[in-house]
Amino acid sequence: MRLRRDRPGRRRRRNLLLALLVVVALLDGATLAGAAVLHARRLERVTGTNAVTAPAVESERRTDAFTAELEYGALFSAEGHRVASEVAWDDDWFFEDASAYNPELAHTCAVLSAVANAESSYYQQGSDSPAYAEHAFAALGFDEVCTASYRYRSEVLDEVLGVLDGTDVVAYTLATKRVSSSATGEEKELCVVVVRGSYGSEWLSNIKIEGAEDATRDGDHLGFTLAAEEIVADLEERAAQLDPGVERTYLFCGHSRGGAVANLLASYVDAVGALATAEDVRAYTFATPNCTSSADARDAAYGNIFNVLNPSDLVPRLPLSSWGYERYGTDVWLPGEGDASFARLEGAMRESYLKTMGTECPADPGDRTAVERFCARIAARVSSFDELVSPAGLVELLGACTEVDVARLLASHYPNTYIAWLDALRTKNCATMRR
Repeated sequence: MRLRRDRPGRRRRRNLLLALLVVVALLDGATLAGAAVLHARRLERVTGTNAVTAPAVESERRTDAFTAELEYGALFSAEGHRVASEVAWDDDWFFEDASAYNPELAHTCAVLSAVANAESSYYQQGSDSPAYAEHAFAALGFDEVCTASYRYRSEVLDEVLGVLDGTDVVAYTLATKRVSSSATGEEKELCVVVVRGSYGSEWLSNIKIEGAEDATRDGDHLGFTLAAEEIVADLEERAAQLDPGVERTYLFCGHSRGGAVANLLASYVDAVGALATAEDVRAYTFATPNCTSSADARDAAYGNIFNVLNPSDLVPRLPLSSWGYERYGTDVWLPGEGDASFARLEGAMRESYLKTMGTECPADPGDRTAVERFCARIAARVSSFDELVSPAGLVELLGACTEVDVARLLASHYPNTYIAWLDALRTKNCATMRR
């Protein structure tokens, strides 16, 4: 009796079915394994285990006015991604008018914002990156530095959990020191909060725009608001532990998403006054997207918030102002192509960038026109954010994106492009300020 043999077609179909079964089994096993890993990570968060711990960095008390060199990690630098910028510091700044723009303080805050972004690499398992924030604030004479929020918010696995859990977390550096006036000897407790920019799953928080008004009654961007509320709770808890007789002053800063969170954080303190009066609050934000539809965002009450913006950067123009979105405080525009000060200062900006980064600045000032054209096209064809996320709106968005080089536009958004411009402006307040 002869054994029946499968026809070639039947054999191929059977092999294909077996292969699919193997793939399904592997995927199912991977899903189970992945779920177990994520569950274990959640338990580690609860118990505070298996995470990089903050370093102990000694600092030397420094007062009055001085300069310091701060190191940080920077993408697109010539080699090693480790750079340094010299910054100025003066305790007297915190006894001056908070509503007066300070170009030296703006430059220092821009560098500190880059430092806060770089801190994430220290909190990754196996990394040999230094704790940039702790070292930077030690160089500025701060005696307490806390970066605890970076734990469980810097690893890839934690970012996966962030996506699955839909959380709007934030990482930030909090530093304190006693500052004194050289003229009167008056002392204050200074608290600096520097918010990290978009990182991993935090990008999802950036598009949680609508719904904020229903939740907060003030029209603030929901994703940024939830992140700012975490910091507010931390600050209120710390303030409750301080001697009520000690006068406190606050400085908030950050780049991009970090700038938006810092902007809302300062606006809350200004409005509520639970932590300090407006005279003792300062905020310097950079590349900050529009983060509120509040009607009073430009009121003088928020005159201690300064948003430094590059005319060639697309991010600060989103969501569109024509849809009713703004930032709290005063916008400070860096020189852009076509401005009177641009030709005089561009060379100094590019020289500063080259000195710090070891390579030429890739930002193209001509992109100012491309950004303005992009926004004008979207504003003319899409009337609101709701319409933008509709099928027709997304088609318009994709069409507008094909007309610009998005990757090149990002060069104008880089922290070191801002730092270089501010370095060029440190002794010449040539930026344009607008309410």
